[in-house]
Amino acid sequence: MAAELTKYAIWLLSPLGLWLALCALAGLGLFGGRKWRKRVLVLAHVQLVVFSLPWVSDAMLGGLENEATALEISRPLPAKVDAIVVLGGGLEGRYEGLRTLPDLNDAGDRVWQGARLYKQGVAERVVLSGGQFSADPRREAEAHGMRIFMTDMGVPDSAMVIESSSRTTFENALRTREMLGTDARTIALVTSAFHMGRSVLWFEKAGFTVYPVRTDIRVLYEQRPVWEWLPKPQALEESTTAIKEYLGRLQLKVSGAYAAGGAP
Repeated sequence: MAAELTKYAIWLLSPLGLWLALCALAGLGLFGGRKWRKRVLVLAHVQLVVFSLPWVSDAMLGGLENEATALEISRPLPAKVDAIVVLGGGLEGRYEGLRTLPDLNDAGDRVWQGARLYKQGVAERVVLSGGQFSADPRREAEAHGMRIFMTDMGVPDSAMVIESSSRTTFENALRTREMLGTDARTIALVTSAFHMGRSVLWFEKAGFTVYPVRTDIRVLYEQRPVWEWLPKPQALEESTTAIKEYLGRLQLKVSGAYAAGGAP
């Protein structure tokens, strides 16, 4: 239940969630006089436009990805580790009656990179970690969809460890430790670059020596024509992704997880 509440709270603090909340509160007249209600509505719209600007989303998401780059450079992947861990978030599972195969999304290269590492001989085991929040039994957990993709990439079923009950990065780390046992000490951790810093922290706290392998690089700092700098839905989505990650880190800091050690 706590995981679900956290997800809702983080959504409420996202640009779209904040816009909806401020507009609703202003509409209900909870900000005093008409003058203050107008100010709140203006604030709601301005913040939504600002977070829809590509240069804003690039700055926010790029900071997280640059951190992941530095982290990967400081911890070069050795020739051999005990396991490759691929975190969920790269695809949507099968859905009975509508979708017979998993559906890849922007972060689908997480699974591809995990398969490549296995075929390069980096480890003999690949942990596929990804559950779901959906209560609909017709929707398959993500880890099972990852398994199909891995099989098509030539990874044998005997090499895959399926962890399909976790719903958060914290649970990813705990369940992986339970399934691999204490003999597995070193892992190649595969996830999106923006998500790497927090992921490394949790897996270190679970007792692993972590070698980050970043994927899903979204900010390229490329030159763009003028019209590409206008507000865009994609920029709003990337700003929201960055804000959720920063809020997740704030949650860890408030809980004392960073102070306990293991932060990247």
